[in-house]
Amino acid sequence: MTTKTTKTTKTTMMSDTDIEIMGIVHDAFRRDAARLARAAQRYGSEDPATHAALLVGWHGFRHGLHHHHTIEDTYIWPLMRRKLAGNPDAVAVLDAMEAEHALLDPALAQVQTAFDDPDHGHERLADRVDHLLGVLHSHLAHEEREAVPLIRETITAKEWQRISKDAMHDLTYREKADAAPYLLEGASEERVRVLLDMLPPPLRLMYRHRWNPRYLRVRRWE
Repeated sequence: MTTKTTKTTKTTMMSDTDIEIMGIVHDAFRRDAARLARAAQRYGSEDPATHAALLVGWHGFRHGLHHHHTIEDTYIWPLMRRKLAGNPDAVAVLDAMEAEHALLDPALAQVQTAFDDPDHGHERLADRVDHLLGVLHSHLAHEEREAVPLIRETITAKEWQRISKDAMHDLTYREKADAAPYLLEGASEERVRVLLDMLPPPLRLMYRHRWNPRYLRVRRWE
C-alpha cells in the first residue's frame, strides 16, 4: 500500500536507533512464540517442574504482548491518527493495526483457557496455539511492512522519546525489573545498549547487577 505522510524536518526525524526498540520487542515475541509452539506439542506429558517452567514462560510472553499493544493503542496510534487524519490510506493502516490487536486478545485468552483446564486442556492447546501464532506472526509482519515505516515518517524523535518515557512511567518497578531482561534475553550487546539507554543510569545498574541475574536464575519454557 502506498501512503502519503506528513513531512518532518531532518532534525526531528526518528533515527534507526529510535525505531530499533520495535525490532527488539518483536524479536522477543518471535523468540517466545517458537518456544510456545514447541511446548504445545508435548503439553500434558512433561514432568511437574517442566510444566511449571512452561507456565512461567507463557505468563511472561502474554503479559509482554498485552503491554506492548496497550502502548501502541494508547500512545502511538492516536497520535498518528491526529497527524494523518486527511490521509485515508494511512488511516487504513492504523485501522488494520487496531483490528489485528482485537484478534490477539481473544486468541491469548483461548490459550490461557486451555492451560487452565487440567482435564482437557492438553487436547485443545496445540490448535489454539497454532491459531494464536498465526495471528501474531501475520500481525508482526504487517506492522513491520506498513506501520513501522509510517511511524518513522510521522512521529518526531522528540515525540517518540515522550512516548517511551510515558510508557515506562506506566510500568511498576517490578514490571520494569521483569520487562528489560525479558526483552533482552538472547539479544546482541548492541541491542542491549539501545534499550538500556532508555533507562535512567540507576536502573541500568539495576539491570546489570540485579534484574538480569535474577531473571536468568528462573527456569522458563524448557
